Amino acid sequence: MKHDLARRSVQAVFWSYLGAGGKIAAQLVIQILLARMLGPSVFGQYAAVLVVIGFGWLFADSGFGAALVQKKDIDDNDVGYALGWVLLLSVVTGAAIMGLSPWLAKALGDSALLFPLLVCGPIIVLQALSNISTSLMRRNLDMKRNQIIQLIAYVVGFGVVAVVLAQQGAGVWSLVIGFLVQTLISLIAGYWVVRHTLVPRLEGDAELRKFGFSVLGTNLANWAIDNLDRFLIGRQWGIAALGAYSAASNLSRVPVTLLVSSFQSVVLSSASRVQDDHERLRRGFSAVLSLVSLVTFPLAAVLALKADFVIHTLYGDQWGQAGVLFAAFCVALPSYVLLSVTGPTLWAVGAAASEFKVQLFTALVLLTGLLLLAGQPLAAAIWLIPCVYLFRFLLVYRVLGKRIGLANRQTLQAITGGLVLTAMVICIELATTWLAPNLSNPLLLNAVQGALHAIACLTILRLAPRFFMGTELCTMLINRRAESKVARVACQIISLKAPAP
Repeated sequence: MKHDLARRSVQAVFWSYLGAGGKIAAQLVIQILLARMLGPSVFGQYAAVLVVIGFGWLFADSGFGAALVQKKDIDDNDVGYALGWVLLLSVVTGAAIMGLSPWLAKALGDSALLFPLLVCGPIIVLQALSNISTSLMRRNLDMKRNQIIQLIAYVVGFGVVAVVLAQQGAGVWSLVIGFLVQTLISLIAGYWVVRHTLVPRLEGDAELRKFGFSVLGTNLANWAIDNLDRFLIGRQWGIAALGAYSAASNLSRVPVTLLVSSFQSVVLSSASRVQDDHERLRRGFSAVLSLVSLVTFPLAAVLALKADFVIHTLYGDQWGQAGVLFAAFCVALPSYVLLSVTGPTLWAVGAAASEFKVQLFTALVLLTGLLLLAGQPLAAAIWLIPCVYLFRFLLVYRVLGKRIGLANRQTLQAITGGLVLTAMVICIELATTWLAPNLSNPLLLNAVQGALHAIACLTILRLAPRFFMGTELCTMLINRRAESKVARVACQIISLKAPAP
């Protein structure tokens, strides 16, 4: 059974990567196109709409999707119980948001948001219901069909519908309608794949509801950290500044969305099934930390140093103010990715309530900090974000470490390679920029720097793979060589061999 779970987990990771990679590519192209067509002000309006949708969806779902994934064994009664509560909560939440739309539009400082906010009501209901099927696919590690559905839904919703409407001058409605189409496709296709019971129930396993509500608390704190700042920025610095802020945040996460979306689903599903085996949890957690640090740490450093170049090249001159915002979000990326692994592991061992306390505290710290910095330029206030993200990860990690007996020394060993590669790429960036300050072709300079980064990182990993990659990650790759082509190729590239008996 353990071998079957390992095989299915590897397959799930593969399809998560493949599907997320396709969606990342689609998002990058489509978002750049829409950003150039619509500009910061429209993106700011849409960011405000997403804040409301995100808040409403959390109450509508109330953690029942995660509860279906986390519970060891489920049946139709459990699914019907989750469906009944989600249906009830989503209708109540959607109606409440529609009733509050005039006040919300006024609070956000833009009366044009009234009707887009009204549409948030039905969108929240559809989105919450679609999450039932999505959660069941995640539980079954059916990442192949889940990723295909999500990719098609996004491309049709935003790549076709939103782009056509933007060309017709629909403004923020192009993005709102695109989101609605995406949600409808996810709902219909997800149910077609899973075919779960459609009989809602309000009576069932109380533990399912208890776990769901504890996840709701944590998700609300996460939402507060990721979205209430946008509410305050829209009020304090204006809708156009909010558009730049949101675009910079979204763009910074594109390179790591592949890691986050893949590992969050697989870590929660896999760790939940071995939640009582703390030794396996520690080994798996260390392996994942090694992998994400090797990828995320140096990438975030390079993007932060090239922030102005990236924003100007992709979005154009009208988005110039987003450069420093993008740099700050890139600095926050490592903490964001590490938390995306730590949080689901904590959920898997049934400690979502513990994370909620940490998340709530850090949300209050973020909001207090932004209020105190309201009189400062946004370019200065933005640097509060990476500080809060790091603080949040350290607190959540501390809770997990106590829960599963994770030693700090083991964690430090896991991320050593990422730290070394980061220091190396920073030195390459600074040295090459200093040696060629007047190079007329910035694309050539960036190409040279990219090649040097790749060569240097590969050389370091080949010299001492077990030291820089960590014992657990190396062991996982070696053990998976026979059944995973990805693991086999990775071992060949870095010259990783099994230790002599």
